[in-house]
Amino acid sequence: MDTELPLADELAIVFARLSNVLLTEETVANALTLITEAAVLAVDDAAGAGVSLMDSTGNRSSAASTSDIVAQADNLQYDLGQGPCLSAWASGYPVDISDVRTDLRWPEWGMAADDLGLRSCISVPLLSGDLAFGAIKIYWKEPKAASHRLIRLLELFAAQASIFLVNVQARERGRMLSEQLKSTLTQRDIISTAKGIVMANRGIGSHDAMLHLMTRALKEARTLREVADEIIQTTQGLGT
Repeated sequence: MDTELPLADELAIVFARLSNVLLTEETVANALTLITEAAVLAVDDAAGAGVSLMDSTGNRSSAASTSDIVAQADNLQYDLGQGPCLSAWASGYPVDISDVRTDLRWPEWGMAADDLGLRSCISVPLLSGDLAFGAIKIYWKEPKAASHRLIRLLELFAAQASIFLVNVQARERGRMLSEQLKSTLTQRDIISTAKGIVMANRGIGSHDAMLHLMTRALKEARTLREVADEIIQTTQGLGT
């Protein structure tokens, strides 16, 4: 990438390639994959990139990576409980490691990353307001001194990626709630229909019909929905 371009222009070029696709993504997993690919495009000579999403206890909830070696390096951080990604998330600030062989902040992870063939890394937190909910990291196979320009570029990139992820997560949660609501309404309608059939067949009131359904479900060790489905199917069968 032309390093003479202003940072805003560099970032615009990268996201212009993927923004239309990202805006149409309906799942966090797909958006993560696209974001890691965009991160590799944003820098030179990267071995790969990864995104980690973490809960309030620091446990990874979701992740994506551009290669197996990145996934292995990330998993080592989670297993060992140390590394630049976890530190960026915990502090809310960018963390860089120019050479795993000389940086002693995370000795176990550094040795393991070196064994994988990775020598340097920059990790930037994903922020929603003041809350860090994950981190994006880029690895190199050679030692790399992190310039202020490169870190600033990744900070701007992470800020844009955070907006995409927050929007996609909200959309995904909304869709899940919508599906749950539809399922609940469907179940309610089925049980209500079965109750009406019992009322008509037995000549009893609403309360007694519901009690009949619940008693039968308990006696047969089935759900209320299963009992209701059977009553409706049986009635439909008699009507044909």
